[in-house]
Parts: sequence; C-alpha cells; structure tokens
Amino acid sequence: MQGNAANVNDASSTVRVSSKTTRYDNDVKEFLETQNGFIVILSDDALFIKTVKTGVLRALGLKLNCVEAFKDIEFAARSVREHQYLGMPVLAMVDRVLNGHATTDFIRTTKALFPQMRVIAMTYETTKESLSLLYEIGVDHVITKPVSVDTLIEKMAGIIKPQSRISNLVQEARNSLEQHDIDRVFTLCDELLGLKERCAVAHMLRGEAYLIKGSREKAIADFELAHKFSPLYLEPLKRLVELHRESNEDIYLSYMKVLDYISPLNVERKYEIGKCYARKQDIDNAKKYFDEAISCEQCEATKHLCVILADVANAISEYSPDIAAKYYEQYFEAKGESLGSDDMITFNRFGIMLRRQGKLGEAIENYKKALHIAPDDTNILYNYGLACADGEQFKTAIECYEKVLTLNPEFHKQAAVVCNNIAYAYIMVHNEQRARELLTVALKIDPAHASSLKLMDRLKGSPTAPS
Repeated sequence: MQGNAANVNDASSTVRVSSKTTRYDNDVKEFLETQNGFIVILSDDALFIKTVKTGVLRALGLKLNCVEAFKDIEFAARSVREHQYLGMPVLAMVDRVLNGHATTDFIRTTKALFPQMRVIAMTYETTKESLSLLYEIGVDHVITKPVSVDTLIEKMAGIIKPQSRISNLVQEARNSLEQHDIDRVFTLCDELLGLKERCAVAHMLRGEAYLIKGSREKAIADFELAHKFSPLYLEPLKRLVELHRESNEDIYLSYMKVLDYISPLNVERKYEIGKCYARKQDIDNAKKYFDEAISCEQCEATKHLCVILADVANAISEYSPDIAAKYYEQYFEAKGESLGSDDMITFNRFGIMLRRQGKLGEAIENYKKALHIAPDDTNILYNYGLACADGEQFKTAIECYEKVLTLNPEFHKQAAVVCNNIAYAYIMVHNEQRARELLTVALKIDPAHASSLKLMDRLKGSPTAPS
C-alpha cells in the first residue's frame, strides 16, 4: 500500500507553482526575446537542465533556441565566447562542482573576459565561506538546488534587470565604465551618492574611473571609502591589494588578511600571505598560512571525492544496489566528522535504495544517523516514517509524520502520494478520521489517484472518530 514519495521535491522542480504572469516573466522574456539573450548551462544535472529548457521556456511561452547545456568546460567556454562576440548578452548557469571538480577557474576566467556576462552558480552547499568565494570570483547570484520554475525565473530576472533606481544607475555606470565614458561615470556616481550618501558601489565605480584617468591616489581614496562604508564588499579590497602590491608590502599584507578573513577558502591567497610572511622571515605566521592553504586543498579534494562517490552510487543504485551501498559507505567514511545538513540528500538516497531492497533495519539506522545531524529535516523525517511503516512500526511512523507536519504544515499537499502514505499509517493505528482528512486532500490534488480511492473505499462504513 505504501507509495514512494521520496523524490517529490525534486520532481516538483519542473512544475510551475502559479500560471500567473509576473514582472519577472516579462523581464526574462524581454532578455531572451527582445535583447536576443542566450543561456549557457554548465551542469551534469539532467533535472536542472530540463527545468530551464522545458519548465522556464514553457512558462514564458517561448519556443526560441536560446539555451545550450554542456558537461564540458571547454565547450561551455566556447559557447560563451561565440555568443558574446556576436553581441548577444549571456547568462551562464554553472554548477559549483562538476564531475568532482570545482568550476571556479571557469567562472573567474570567463567573467574576467566578459564582465557584462551574468553568472548564476548552482550548489547544494550554502556555507558562508563557500558563498564568499563564489561572489569573490564574479558570481552574481547563487541558487541552492533543487529549485522551482518560479524561483528560478525570479532569480534570473533579478540579475538580468535590476528592479531599483540605484541598481539601474549602477548598471548604467558599469556600462559607461566599460566604454571608457569617464565623464558619464562621474555624473552617475554623483547621482548615486545623492540618493545614498554612503554608497560603497558608487565609490568603487568612481575609483575605477580615476584609475582609467591615471589618478592613482584619488582611486585609492575612493576604494578606501568603499571599504569603509561596506567592510564585507570584496571588490574595493581586491583593488587596494593590487594597488599596494608593489609599493607597500605591509599595507598589501593587511588587506590580504582582511580578504582572507571574509573569504577564507581562497587557497592561492593563503599561499601568497604565507610567502609575504616568509619574506619578512616571520616563519611561524608563514607556516600558519601555508598549513591553512594545504588544509583547504585537502578539504576541497575530499569534497570532490565525495561528489564523485555520490554520483557513482546514484548512477549504479538501480542496477546494482549492493555495489552502490559500498560507494555510499565510502562517501560517509570520507566525510567523517564533517557530515552536515548538506549531506541529507545523500542520506535520503541511500535510505530510499535500502528500502527498495527491503533492508528496512539498515534504512532505519541510516535515517537515525541523519536525524542525529539534522533533527528537523522534513524529507529525512518523512522517509524515516516510510521505512518504519514498511516495517509495520506504525506508531513510530505517525510520530515522524506528525513532526514533519508540525515543522511544515503544507508538506503533505505537495503530492497525493504523500497524503496517501501518511493516511495509510493512520488507518493502521485505527485513526480513521485523520486518515479521511488526508485522503480528502489527496483526492483534491489528484481525483484519480488510485491508491487513495482504494483506501477511501476501505474506510466506508468505518467510524469517524479514532478508536
């Protein structure tokens, strides 16, 4: 009787929440249709690619050939170059990790060559440090997967067409800067500072304009103001680092350390700080930063290994679950004490595979480990409930489901099968009234849902109050 709704959230990522046309739709449609914009995807995530190619374009009512998807960095880079040289604005959507390797070099290089290109990075990881690094190398926005069509369109619109007056002025100033229209840049920066007195980005842009004019000291003064007004803004710090690199190593080092504090995953910068200390013959600090750099490299290597192990396990799980289980175990072993909320997707997939094999005890233990790390993860709780119900531990299953619905009262409404599965457990503990309520919701979502219709027939003539 139990269905499998473990992938409901993933499946819904290609479904539109609302058919209502929004201003975001119009902005993205104008970018693709009127401006002849182009989307380049660098990803091996078939579901995400489908979300863009099918879900987004269908939602916008477009039948344009305006999306290319690649699993190879060189082909993606070539596509970006070709479309940019044709004068077509490009939106690149890039997995943070591809085939076990970070895509930071691709993002950094293409963004440096084509500053007007917009970049969305896709990731399952949202730590402060990883986000800082992505924004530092030129990413305009970060999306955590899975993502719905509506959310994706909204995020795309946000970077394609800024909504506020200040954002529009900033974009115009950047365009003028790229065209070396310095007087226009100064005029726009004055307007920005009139709207927002302590506007860091205005000082940043004015500093860039002074550099083009050859006014180094004035540029430094504006970059320092940008840093003062927005201490976590990386761009003025990076400029100050460049400008002091050859002229004053002490100031250069101090700004490098500030950058390292804000964005501590930049390995090259840690090596450079270590070299600075080595030149100063401060061996203790040199060793400290060299060791941190090596540790970051090892951490990244572990992340890359885990991505590969998870991908291999997922690819082979349907055909050889026993071999897949070994890859999952290697994944958890490699992660060790660094297991966190970002690993819940892997825990879930492993548990689903074990359930399908009928290894309910192992599936339950897997979910218990996951809940020890993330006790309020609703997907883990729900699938733990499914495993318990499969093992006829219906009271425990109900406890899981009730916690899910306490954390997210709308959880069961995402699919008829979810309501059906929860209702089945309530029937088995003789709470027919609650089961009816859930099955009513299920049949409202999908009037032809066979399993829910069958359970509702089974309840006919049953008492309405729980026994």
